[in-house]
Amino acid sequence: MSTTASRTQARRAGPRTPVLVALVALCACAPALHAQQQPAPPPAPAAPEAEPAGRQFWRWLRDEAHKFTELGRGGVFSSPMRYGISPQLARIIHRTAESEGLDPELGFRLVRAESGFNPRARSRAGALGLTQLMPSTARWLDRRMTSREAIMEPEPNLRAGFGYLRRLIDKYGNLNLALLAYNRGEGAVDRDLRRGRDPENGYTRYVLGVGVERYRGDGRRRAAGGRTAGNR
Repeated sequence: MSTTASRTQARRAGPRTPVLVALVALCACAPALHAQQQPAPPPAPAAPEAEPAGRQFWRWLRDEAHKFTELGRGGVFSSPMRYGISPQLARIIHRTAESEGLDPELGFRLVRAESGFNPRARSRAGALGLTQLMPSTARWLDRRMTSREAIMEPEPNLRAGFGYLRRLIDKYGNLNLALLAYNRGEGAVDRDLRRGRDPENGYTRYVLGVGVERYRGDGRRRAAGGRTAGNR
């Protein structure tokens, strides 16, 4: 190859080398430039700290105590679960007890003891319905109760039974004596009292319970502000 031809070829190849080098450098720097333009991802949220075992226990204990307190109140919302009855029956018992001036909690306990919340309950002695009214007593309390079916209607039965117990509470001024008169009859209780005998036959414990489950009220419905409703 002649010297002239070599120079001509060098001139043709020379300018391409810087261009190729620049393109290679630009390609190498492109990822870095792209990374600089993209915003940094937000930091991952920190994992919540585990609650200490002691705090978990005290929170659980507080929640359980709150549930127990709510159930113990015997309100219309807790009573279906506490006594295993329908919400409809619980509302009727609660509403009727209040309308008759009786503490609803005592009303629930009375119905549980008398009939086990069975509106169709019949005793061997002939007592009927939720509050186990004898037909003669039912007619004395409400002249419209002229048949067994009428006596076993839940709301009239509750109204008569609760109203009668409330009058007995007012008469004796003592819940235990009132319950015994409801169970045994006023004549039997008055006779034992005149003779200096204790009329107790175990019925009060059956209704009111024992120990921590014992009913602590006086049987009268509580008015607004926690005061006892006045005499009927």
